[in-house]
Amino acid sequence: MDKTDEIRRINLEISLKFSNIEVHLSRAKSIAGLFETLFAGIEKEFAVPFVWLTLVDSENTAPVIAAVKSSGALKNRLNVIGPALFELILPAGVQPVLANKELQPYYKLLPPANKFFIKSLAVIPFKVNDEIAGSWNNGDVLSDRYMPDMDTALLQKLGQKVSLRLTELVSGNKGL
Repeated sequence: MDKTDEIRRINLEISLKFSNIEVHLSRAKSIAGLFETLFAGIEKEFAVPFVWLTLVDSENTAPVIAAVKSSGALKNRLNVIGPALFELILPAGVQPVLANKELQPYYKLLPPANKFFIKSLAVIPFKVNDEIAGSWNNGDVLSDRYMPDMDTALLQKLGQKVSLRLTELVSGNKGL
């Protein structure tokens, strides 16, 4: 097997892992269930040591915040910040951000009760009703886990799936 074939094989494996998570997300029956499923999938499929949520404090996200706070599995993995601060940290909108240097601005995304020792991170924004609602964040102690020059297409696609399912759940008032 040459190098190109090996890269294709690895990319296919990664794509299948993301697809597996997507299938489970589509079955989530509640807002909390959606994020519990997402976190479990990311941790299982990719062995990511730190996964947490940052939500934007707004009227649009109020049901999401309430649902996440009601989940024993999620409440300590949540940070709620103002819309202006979120936009300052992530001005790119819904584009995932990968970073492994100058992480200090991203520390504001961390849950106040849990300070993770991270050297690289992926921040994946998502929406509710076409409005930025927050991000799910992956962190690692390895500085080369997430690097800015890596392709984020699969992370962005999964972020879009989270946005769609979350909007369905919020609109259907099934979130709590």
